Amino acid sequence: MRKLAVLPLLLMAGACAKKVGPAEFEALRSEFVYETLALSPVSATAAGYHQHQGRKLDEELDDLSAAGIEKQREFWRRWRKRLADVDEPALDAETRADLSLMRTQTESALLELEEIQNWRRNPAVYVETLGQALFTPYAVEYAPAEERWRHIIARLKAAPALLAAGRANLKQAPGAWSRVAREENEGNIALAEKTLREAAPAALRAEYDAAAEPALAAMHEFNRFLEQLPDAGADAWRLGAEKYEKKFRLAMGGTRTVNEALEEAERDLRAFRKMMFDIALPLHRQYFPGDRPRVDLNLIVGRVLDRIAEQRPKRAEYFAEARKTVEETQAFLRANADKLLTPPGRGNLQLIETPPFMRGIYGVGGFSPAPALQPELGAFYWLTPIPEDWSEERAASKLREYNNYSLRILTIHEAIPGHYVQFEYANAIQPESRRLLRSLFGSGVYVEGWAMYATEAMLDAGYLNHSPELRLTFLKQMLRAIANAILDIRLHTKGMTGEEAMALMMTQTFQEREEAAAKWQRAQLSSCQLPTYYTGYREFKRLREALERKPGFSLKEFHEQALRAGALPMRTLSELLGAAPAP
Repeated sequence: MRKLAVLPLLLMAGACAKKVGPAEFEALRSEFVYETLALSPVSATAAGYHQHQGRKLDEELDDLSAAGIEKQREFWRRWRKRLADVDEPALDAETRADLSLMRTQTESALLELEEIQNWRRNPAVYVETLGQALFTPYAVEYAPAEERWRHIIARLKAAPALLAAGRANLKQAPGAWSRVAREENEGNIALAEKTLREAAPAALRAEYDAAAEPALAAMHEFNRFLEQLPDAGADAWRLGAEKYEKKFRLAMGGTRTVNEALEEAERDLRAFRKMMFDIALPLHRQYFPGDRPRVDLNLIVGRVLDRIAEQRPKRAEYFAEARKTVEETQAFLRANADKLLTPPGRGNLQLIETPPFMRGIYGVGGFSPAPALQPELGAFYWLTPIPEDWSEERAASKLREYNNYSLRILTIHEAIPGHYVQFEYANAIQPESRRLLRSLFGSGVYVEGWAMYATEAMLDAGYLNHSPELRLTFLKQMLRAIANAILDIRLHTKGMTGEEAMALMMTQTFQEREEAAAKWQRAQLSSCQLPTYYTGYREFKRLREALERKPGFSLKEFHEQALRAGALPMRTLSELLGAAPAP
């Protein structure tokens, strides 16, 4: 009888529960952001959040033990229930956008924890967490040096427990994942054994050594463990159609299904190849006067790209050439602010080598923004160096791919006016909790889409004097983005083989073997990230075209409004900017 009597009381309580309205939402958003950061101290340090309810987050590592994983599940389940109680119709458009991000992050976290479960399948989860935990306080000057070194020492002391959790959780892993994790872990070992040890202040050297020795022993033990970890099978890295569809829907903001995205990408692959041929044909006549080969798209475009690739830096000059491209793009953006956008006021961009523990997935380069809570600190454009043990043949392959034109495209994408400019604008968003939310949990489609779109906008504005070589190189990058989407979908849902993937990249999209091999590896390490480049580019183009139909359209105003909104799902951004939602 008691159990039966409880049901009406529960129904009555549910009926009387007060919905969270506009007045309460700001507090809810703040709680969501800061509680989520506290759940991941390593991410909190990177975001500039250092203390939470008396805890010194900079001295902690994420808890990836079985108990810690269960705590994360409970955390996100609670948030799912709390967000369901928000009175969404009562919120204004900006606040509804925040709610959408919060719900997407919640569902993405639960999908990962409960279904995908990389914590029990992918050893890189532990390696990259540790690498970021040590590298951030070393590279980002968020506190006085001695304080940051004490954070490094505290995290070294916690490293054995983190790696022990990895050994307990991992029963098997795809062979490619174990191999990459070992390589990245070697980077962590070098960081702790050499880079950090040599840089440690003399006054803290003894404490550093005392913490580093057991941490290094645990890192070496982890690599031995990975060498013996059973291979989960040749296809175990594939996510599978059902899980992929769920993840894709969340990652892409629900604008299209997997099959719709694949059909669009394969259609555009043909269209962009034709564009490349139209540009390459007159260049071919210029480069090879009197030579009239058969009208073959692959032959004509391939020969022109080979000639363009001859304009490349020497192996020892790769970083110097990259620094030159940063200066060039900064100067061009300043000179063309009236056409494009007002450049950020801070000069906090630094070009550095990609941290070794991230080179498995960032084989070329990447970007790490300034902490959202401390935006005055350094923002890093990563460039992955050519390993010293590479043969001249391998090095030449990479330099042909990242020739003088491709390197400029990379810098535009990663830095100016790509990711660096995008995050600098986002760092001005108010209130603080909204800035953090959109920075930490923003849409990857927006982030990568802006970088692709902004590259084209730079070329349209006349960067390098409308160079046809640069335009052809950009179209090759667009082919790569399209191929990224095709690869990711077909590899994870349709059984595409490695041989088919390499053929697509090398034959259809003109990639060098070294570049294609790196992308093949990356495609095995991730899912639903590679399609964000092409999808985001298409969404930004659709949004611009919709707004251009309105009287008084200003390209500069469009760019700045889009950037001031932060990394929102493109459907939401379209609504905020007054365009029809994306189809």
